[in-house]
Amino acid sequence: MFGIGTMARLAGVSVRTLRYYDERGLLRPLWVDPRTGYRWYAPGQMRRLHRILVLGDLGVRLAEMAVLLDDNLSAEELRGILRLRRAEAKDRLAADAQRLARVEARLAQMEETNMPEFDVLVKRTEPEWVLTATEQLSGLGEIEAAHGRLWDRLHRTLEELGIERVPPSIAVERGSDPIALTAALPVPGDLVYDQDGIVTEQLAGLDRAATTVLYGNPDFHGGYAALRAWAEETGESATGEWREVYLDCDGPRDTWVVELQLALRQPSPVRSAALT
Repeated sequence: MFGIGTMARLAGVSVRTLRYYDERGLLRPLWVDPRTGYRWYAPGQMRRLHRILVLGDLGVRLAEMAVLLDDNLSAEELRGILRLRRAEAKDRLAADAQRLARVEARLAQMEETNMPEFDVLVKRTEPEWVLTATEQLSGLGEIEAAHGRLWDRLHRTLEELGIERVPPSIAVERGSDPIALTAALPVPGDLVYDQDGIVTEQLAGLDRAATTVLYGNPDFHGGYAALRAWAEETGESATGEWREVYLDCDGPRDTWVVELQLALRQPSPVRSAALT
């Protein structure tokens, strides 16, 4: 028989590891000295230990190992578990590749500006019930005036309905020629309204959005430019939808807080593989 120290040395693991496997019921010693508590192993147990180490190297969780160590486990069952571990490993690689691309984009931004003004975060947004009004615009030059008209209509409608306005207000831009500009105010989910082009609807959440927050006197032009540059640096593909989320815009303009959102497509498998 091998003592625990010898067993650990032959397997290339620590004594602490063997004790842990014993505690988890994965590899019990053949005999434990009742006086000293010293563990002893049979040479044949090296095969089981070797399989434990191989499975661990393949990313199999300890909770699953007891099943995989069962001699009655079929080859197809083993393949199924290993395929799952393969899929998880690929997902981690893709996530790491995307994170690396974001780090590279951040470094590029810092090198260009020395003090980066726009922090970019990719996140998911939730759907929300809103009261909306939309206009079709022929170009960017019409956006400012359209904002004034749309928000004025929505605010008057809320007053007529006796509903208190709560932040955040949301502006959505879709397309480029023409531009569909939608102004949206949050409302209770049970409100039904459809008059004169003002309707209640559920604004869809975004599965992935590149976002940055503007503080003080918002530099919208700089924020949009930063998100475009970030998308180009990271190789992300945008859907063509932009959102301005007015988190706090009730006071003077130099106290405003606005989040810009650029809707992103899901990364393609080809792109993820290329990044890795």
